[in-house]
This record gives sequence, C-alpha cells and structure tokens, in this order.
Amino acid sequence: MRTLEFKQLPLSVKIAVGIAFLEAWVSIEQLVIDRYGLWKYMPYYKVTDPCVWDLAVAVIISLAIWSASTRSVPTGG
Repeated sequence: MRTLEFKQLPLSVKIAVGIAFLEAWVSIEQLVIDRYGLWKYMPYYKVTDPCVWDLAVAVIISLAIWSASTRSVPTGG
C-alpha cells in the first residue's frame, strides 16, 4: 500500500481539514478564552463577534493548507 501525500488528496478533503482546524479555534475561543476572561489580554478581541484574531487564524490555516498542498516532499530511495 502506498502512502498518499497531502497534495494528492481531493479538494473536498483539504476543505474539510481547514474547517476542522477553524472549528478547533472556535472551540478554544468559547471554552478557554471567553470562559476564563483571557480576552482582556488580547488586543482587538471582541467577545462573541468576529474579530482580527479570527481573521488571522483563518489566514494562517489557509496558508498552511496551501503550503502543504504545493510542497513536494522528497522520498528516499
């Protein structure tokens, strides 16, 4: 059986991975940042509203998925 690289996966799988990471960020916001008041120490953070932090996380996730989709991993042999 051959190992698949991330770039070989269908677009729907890549989108699902991105959504999963975004959902993880939303869970961290709700369960940690909002609940324990850590938002007081995060500039430009808005409780329960989209903010700069959400945009930054979305951009980072998108860039990471794009990078993993275009990167070629050398194989030994």
